[in-house]
Amino acid sequence: MLEIKHAPASELPAVTADGAARAMALAGLAEANLGTAGFVEYRSAGRLLIIGATARALEAARGLSDQLTCAIVVNDDAPIEGLEREQFLLARGRPRLTGYLGAFEASIDGDAGEVSLGSFDLVLDLSAQPVITVEKPPLGYSRPGSDPEALAHALALLPELIGDFQKPRFFAYDENLCAHGARGLTGCTRCMDACATGAIFSKGETIEVDPYLCQGCGSCAVVCPSGAISYAFPHAADLLGALRRALKIWAEQTKNPPAVLFHDDDAGVQAIEAVAADLPERVLTIAVEDAGSIGPDIWLTLLAMGASDVWVLLPEQAEASLAEASESQRALFVPVLEALQLEPDRVQVLRDVAVLQSLPLHDGHGLPAAKYSLSGSKRDRIQRAFAHLYRPARADTTTALPKGSPFGQIVVNQQTCTLCMSCAAVCPVEAVTTGGGEPRLLFDESRCLQCGLCETACPEDAIQLDARLHLPAFANPAQRVLNEEKPFHCVGCGKAFATEKMISKITEQLSGHWMFGDTRAFERLKMCEDCRIRDLFDEEGSRLGG
Repeated sequence: MLEIKHAPASELPAVTADGAARAMALAGLAEANLGTAGFVEYRSAGRLLIIGATARALEAARGLSDQLTCAIVVNDDAPIEGLEREQFLLARGRPRLTGYLGAFEASIDGDAGEVSLGSFDLVLDLSAQPVITVEKPPLGYSRPGSDPEALAHALALLPELIGDFQKPRFFAYDENLCAHGARGLTGCTRCMDACATGAIFSKGETIEVDPYLCQGCGSCAVVCPSGAISYAFPHAADLLGALRRALKIWAEQTKNPPAVLFHDDDAGVQAIEAVAADLPERVLTIAVEDAGSIGPDIWLTLLAMGASDVWVLLPEQAEASLAEASESQRALFVPVLEALQLEPDRVQVLRDVAVLQSLPLHDGHGLPAAKYSLSGSKRDRIQRAFAHLYRPARADTTTALPKGSPFGQIVVNQQTCTLCMSCAAVCPVEAVTTGGGEPRLLFDESRCLQCGLCETACPEDAIQLDARLHLPAFANPAQRVLNEEKPFHCVGCGKAFATEKMISKITEQLSGHWMFGDTRAFERLKMCEDCRIRDLFDEEGSRLGG
């Protein structure tokens, strides 16, 4: 089980009622046990591949060969003589690499094509241009470049990476909520674009996450519009459940609501400890595995549950993609907070711990603390938070949002739409659905992700995305009719099987086609599938009988 961490209570002042409330809330959090998605295991026997110029690669191999089994691939023509050539040299050239700690595979181009160089547990890449270029390389791979301190650190660390290791499985994935693709079309790629480790791959209509490459930055979960991929260390519902209890304890001690501050449980804890004495006593500090995993559903839910502010402190050395994911989502939610008549600076994404003392602390929003269910997907939690925070007398009913926002409607051109239902067939979250047995197109705006699959799938180019926040759609989710037509009834049996507009368009397009030149063939265009087949057999039988 996972525990919630925080700066030691002894270092957080408790002079006022707010400080006393914080101490009691943190004590309550210490008792929370949170579920996870399990762990993944690595096994390393110490087989090290060193890549780089001959002189540097040999020097590293000499220094490590007493502790590790070393092989080198050099990228220059400098000679290697005698025993060292036999002991270390594997190949010359630029290799290809895949894998992770305990399971690297190396290959190189040879005269007859790609040649395997074998399997390795560890890689020290001394190349000027690293072989693995992802922002956050896999565990077991070191690329110190020309930095002597980074090289010294790598040389000291590599011998320690022998044995069995374990790390959390940081994510959960529900392909039924994924908007990546449908029927050969590509939709959302946000998680793939945000991943710093290159752990997320397209599998056609869904994605796949390699748990051995994933290092838990959480950017994928923050940018995912549906919650198909979610952070699982801990699960958001478990974390929010524990924080709900902490906020309840807080509210029983003081009327001043807290600002909830998330930070990582490594450098973030040290940073908070350094400023703890000067931190406002209304700030409730929460350490998580990676602060970049805290996204909009958690921000909004905490505000709904009574927090005055939500602050996310990223590590100063956070990967650019991690910072971009959090900061871009915060920017997308500025007009959302404004629409709810909440000050946008209630939610902050920060990198400098020094600014914490000067951030504004807002009053409560005047609504009772939300008690709704925290289960379900990210989208479910956002919908419930909108419904709770929406005050029709004060809030903006409809607010335009920038392109790329995960909320909005689709606009259907009724003049060109034939109700072919291609859009409904590809919608991953059933925001667009059919009218059952009726030629009707229905839409639930609270579900729409603005993924664009429906727009791409429409053969008539009749759909446009319209990013907006229409709060009544979230306060009272319901379907509305986007388009409907009179049904066309089969001229053979009278069964409704298409719309009048669709049959009219088909007959117009095929009126001059040689296959439908005679009256009987043309009339088959107005028949259902069963009658069409029956009529074809009848016609063939008449011809043979005649």
